[in-house]
Amino acid sequence: MATIEVRKNSTGRITSYRVEWYDKGERNRQTLPTETAAVQWKNLLEAVKHDTQAAQAALLRQASQSPSFEEVALGHIERLINVREYTIKRYRGYIKNHFSGLGHLPVDQITEDDLIRWIKGMVKKGCSPKTVANVHGFIHASMNSAVRRRLRQDNPCNGRLLPKDDSTEDKAMFLTMGQMNLIIERADEWQRPMWILLIGAGLRLGEATALNRTDFQLDAPTPSVRITKAYQEMEDGWAIGAPKTKKARRTVALAPSTVDAIRARVEAAGPSRPVFTISPETLVFPQHRQWLDAWYDAVKAAEALESAPLKIDKRPRIHDIRHSHASMMIAGGMNLYELANRLGHESIITTTKTYGHLVPDAHFRAAAMVETALTGIIEP
Repeated sequence: MATIEVRKNSTGRITSYRVEWYDKGERNRQTLPTETAAVQWKNLLEAVKHDTQAAQAALLRQASQSPSFEEVALGHIERLINVREYTIKRYRGYIKNHFSGLGHLPVDQITEDDLIRWIKGMVKKGCSPKTVANVHGFIHASMNSAVRRRLRQDNPCNGRLLPKDDSTEDKAMFLTMGQMNLIIERADEWQRPMWILLIGAGLRLGEATALNRTDFQLDAPTPSVRITKAYQEMEDGWAIGAPKTKKARRTVALAPSTVDAIRARVEAAGPSRPVFTISPETLVFPQHRQWLDAWYDAVKAAEALESAPLKIDKRPRIHDIRHSHASMMIAGGMNLYELANRLGHESIITTTKTYGHLVPDAHFRAAAMVETALTGIIEP
């Protein structure tokens, strides 16, 4: 417990106040000119359990004239250009849900130790390594903004050692065409063309729900669908906007069987109306929640089949249809560069990280190299 000693001169007049405390077994003293300052320092020490360094940092924060980090982060968002509204909404969610321990601090007083405590706190509350990395990336960018605005001299995020993803299972699930057919057969008849398009073209759900009749070229020498837009989640709901990335604006070739499955739906759609709706009567768009429910209903029905049931270890998401399409393209001989263009990935690095392990030639070449090396080693 910290104590305050009143200091007097030879005439008995109070000249100062001395605060005394123990930090890690070592006695510390601080002389202050007023009783108010001494009481403030004593209370601050006791609040941080006599940690001198923490108390000094708290005192500097109280005296700082800099804006809070939350204010800086919000200002960083306002300065962003050519960023999707969905991304802006996600960043605001980071501030609301993941800025505990940082947001209220003056931006010029945030230290490396604060970042380490924040990372440990994120892990403790159960956030995945990917979530920690995503939020840390936003914090890093906001700190860079603070440096550019000369609100602080350096970025404390530099060199941060983030938690590794030590999960032992793939996030992506790859369905065979046989498994997809079992699910499609159990789906509502009106909804089947949507599932056939997704597995046949590898589109994102938001891209597919935004399609209208003029996006399709079903009678061209190579039938195709042109992706120029996608449904996005905005601040106040959903709206059609640009695709996820520049390269997501693309033309996707369609197989004859896909064309046959979707032709009637495409030709029946109005010029400016969505081709794929959850039911003939529903006119509320984009219906993503309803599509998710419809997909899971079809999956559960396929799992419940008595003869030839759907045998899967975990329940696939709608986005796993896109992963399954990619795996089928690779199995058919498509290389990763072609696949990246077909899927609309901004970088082939994304394609390689997600699907590189599915490329059979790479595995065969690696096995052959190992065999050659081992044979060379064991030969006399």
